[in-house]
Amino acid sequence: MAPADEQETYAFNADISQLMSLIINAFYSNKEIFLRELISNASDAMDKIQFQAAQDPSKLASEPNLYIRVTPDRDAGSVTVEDTGIGMTREEMILHLGTIAKSGTKAFMEAISSGADMSMIGQFGVGFYSSYLVSEKVRVVSKSNDGEQHVWESTAGGTFQIWKDETFEHGVLKRGTKVICYLKDDQVEFLECDRLKDLIMKHSAFVGFPIELLMEHRKEEQVEVQEEGEAEPEKQTKVTVSHSWELLNKNKPLWLRPAEEVKHKEYADLYKWLAGDWEDHLAVKHILHSAQVDFKALLYCPRDAPKDMFDMGKMSQRFSIRLYVRRVFIKEFNDLIPKWMGFIKGIVDSDDMPLNISREMLQQNTILKHIKTALQKNVFAMFAEIGKDKERAKIFHESFAQCLKLGVYEDHANRDQIVPLLRYHSSKSGEDLISLDEYIDHMKPGQRHILYITGRTKRDAARSPYIEGLKRDGYEVIYMTDPVDEYAVQFLKEYRGYEVLSCMSMDAARLLDRRTEADLKAELEPLRKQLSVLLGPSPGIGLVSAVDLASGLSPESCGRVTENGESLVMELNFKHGLLKELAKHSALAGQSSTSAEEQQMAQDMAKMLYEIALLDGADPGDPRRGEAIDKCQDLIRSLSAGEGDALAAEEIPVLGAAPVAAEAAAEQVEVSSGQKKADGTLLSCGRCVRVVRPERARRAMITFVDEDASTVDVMYVQPKGSKTQEQEEEGLPGKLVQALQDFELQGTGANPEDSFFKSASAAKDRGNQLFKLKDFEAASEYYGAALAAFAARPVVRGEQVLFIQQSEEQAPASSSRASPSATLALSTVTSVDAEANCELSNGIEVQAGSVLPVIQELLPLHTSVYMNRARCRQNLGRHREAAQDLTAVLTLWRAVDRRMLEADPEMKEAEAKGLYTAEYLRAKSRLARGLANLAAKDVKDALARSPPAATVKQLRQLKTEVQAAQEKHRQVNGPLAKELAKIVISLRGTPQIS
Repeated sequence: MAPADEQETYAFNADISQLMSLIINAFYSNKEIFLRELISNASDAMDKIQFQAAQDPSKLASEPNLYIRVTPDRDAGSVTVEDTGIGMTREEMILHLGTIAKSGTKAFMEAISSGADMSMIGQFGVGFYSSYLVSEKVRVVSKSNDGEQHVWESTAGGTFQIWKDETFEHGVLKRGTKVICYLKDDQVEFLECDRLKDLIMKHSAFVGFPIELLMEHRKEEQVEVQEEGEAEPEKQTKVTVSHSWELLNKNKPLWLRPAEEVKHKEYADLYKWLAGDWEDHLAVKHILHSAQVDFKALLYCPRDAPKDMFDMGKMSQRFSIRLYVRRVFIKEFNDLIPKWMGFIKGIVDSDDMPLNISREMLQQNTILKHIKTALQKNVFAMFAEIGKDKERAKIFHESFAQCLKLGVYEDHANRDQIVPLLRYHSSKSGEDLISLDEYIDHMKPGQRHILYITGRTKRDAARSPYIEGLKRDGYEVIYMTDPVDEYAVQFLKEYRGYEVLSCMSMDAARLLDRRTEADLKAELEPLRKQLSVLLGPSPGIGLVSAVDLASGLSPESCGRVTENGESLVMELNFKHGLLKELAKHSALAGQSSTSAEEQQMAQDMAKMLYEIALLDGADPGDPRRGEAIDKCQDLIRSLSAGEGDALAAEEIPVLGAAPVAAEAAAEQVEVSSGQKKADGTLLSCGRCVRVVRPERARRAMITFVDEDASTVDVMYVQPKGSKTQEQEEEGLPGKLVQALQDFELQGTGANPEDSFFKSASAAKDRGNQLFKLKDFEAASEYYGAALAAFAARPVVRGEQVLFIQQSEEQAPASSSRASPSATLALSTVTSVDAEANCELSNGIEVQAGSVLPVIQELLPLHTSVYMNRARCRQNLGRHREAAQDLTAVLTLWRAVDRRMLEADPEMKEAEAKGLYTAEYLRAKSRLARGLANLAAKDVKDALARSPPAATVKQLRQLKTEVQAAQEKHRQVNGPLAKELAKIVISLRGTPQIS
């Protein structure tokens, strides 16, 4: 400090003295704002030197590095904020820090007296004086390019001192300013590095210049100290203190940059800091708004809603939007967006903020009203962008559907924008969600209502008796299963001119009585067109020339065939129940996504309908009635396939050494031409290679190579037992072609010198390598070779075997394939004669070549090979064969010796995992084949085995799909089967049932 005779003392201006007194004596708890204001002033100082340097680069020569440093000093009890900005001369220090009455000083005091928040001090240009909230004395050391280093100091007693710095007590400044706050005794918390760090990250994280904090590091270690007179050294704790600079504001103000220049990771890092989330955001909206108010903003939509989203006590206190002015944090708001949008996180930065933006003035502030309107508009734009991505839309509605419905309930101003975002399950949507717009597009002709039903779950809503008649008549019904729906629908009376109507109302019950003949014909028009294609001239089978919807038929008749010149016309009774049910079936609805089985069923239904129409008016004794009855009953059985166990016999695997070997041989492919040429060329005609794509790999033979070897023509090699014609592909990029594995060129045969276990394990390992390449056909070939080795093991007395137990009418011993009434059984071999006939413990005789030996010690290996081949077959769409393999897995584990399980924990774990995995996979294959009830049984059994959480999640998802399939069967196939049963009764000449 300079001698007293070198110090000059000045009196503060009257307004500033009054301001200083107000600050010193104010009872204000939020004293932390002093650091924000000092850093903001430092940033302004560096903006000014940058502006000067743009015109004269030499201005930066004295100190080219621009930074802000914050230094806590425990010994001196001070906090120093240093910048390398423009600095001040002696005259400027006198001018800016005490003698001139700026308009902001008076304006700030007026705002305080009217109830404004003291945290707004920086908006009035007098933020420097906030340092007296925590300081008993403030010293400012500054040097500009135009003067020498001077010191300003005041204890806020009405005067301040200034002198030339000749002792350089606080260091030599090249250029810039140091503000040293000597803290009051009760403000020592601001000497803690962590406290200062939190404040900087809260208020100044996006200041455009690097902010460094001098961090204190304490390291404790135990040292041995030998005291005089002590025999043993004593251990004491030694504390080593070190300091280092830490850069704090690493997050950049991304909103100031064009959106196309910002990477996803940058957005994600900022979101995680802003929201305290560990996951990436779901969507982000980058706003550069230039209109009545200029501002920049980032709005984030998270992936998950807060756990306390609907806690009404916390909802009003949840702050979503952070407001910045010139990148300096001012405050958080919870009312810039509606409460139901409280999950949105965002940052708004504007230079147009008014002097006083306290919460009390928010509603009256025109600028903030413009910002509020623009933010809400952009939130809805972000929601619209999410809706274009099916996967993101699913996540959004799983997390925030309740928020949207709450918005319908309470946000009248935005209700018209919220309603199109709502998504629901419906009676026709399956597992998908639909919007009200999509519902309207699916409406029946003449329908003027949006129908809904409420329920605790989707399953309960789907089974409501109020909607049975509506669904049967083809109406789509929305399922509202969320508790919030009950409140939201009160404010959803109509949409796009369509009344929103509960199915429990009397008006909904009367809908079935309001349809005209034109409406009924319009509903059956897709069915008529499809029948015309199937029964008409080419590409149909040419039974009729046209199919029409006619009136005047008897109520019992579903149709008739009339002559029109030399051609036949089939006229359908559009009021008959059978036609209504046929129109609902996907096979006859004209859908392009129908499977081959459904297409065949469509042809069978069309032929059956034609034959029934021919019998209109025929004699009761007409022999064609019996044929039509048989066809109707066959169709009823096929419609009920998903509800019974009749097809389970198709899932019995092939057993016996010869049949299993034949099955494996049928999957083999000749690849000897895959040998490398002497020059190592990969792309050459006649060579077998592997074509690798992300979804699947396949073996193929090269048939042509272009001149620069960039593309090739290939012919995909088919297994020996395949009936599929070989497929060709031209112009295949050469980069998709890979050489076959070396072991593939040697075939699947085992090394005769290897043991059985070694050869089977080797075949499995090779299959696993090919499975990883997604060449499922090649992998299945090696798994088949391993299974053939297991099946070829000799049958010995006392060993358990799997065999196919035929019905009593059929001989059990001669077949390795199942009849429709056969089952897969386990038994123990009691004897084997010279002719390889085995007698089993249950008294049945079988041939040794028709059974599968069970090798207890190798059950984990045996079942895992079956399981892996099942996965290959599933990926190839061969679900019946996959189910056969999985049935073998489940039956083999039934044969395990319980004592061995108790003695071997690893085998016990393998059994548990094998059982629930096989049941899960078989349920998937059964569902793919339409066996919904059998799939449901597998899922139930797997869940009962207490699998791990990840598997439980997969099983529950599969359970939902199975229940949807069962519901579809119940809604479509069940009623159709009932109508066919009525037709059968009518054809037999017995009385009609209603």
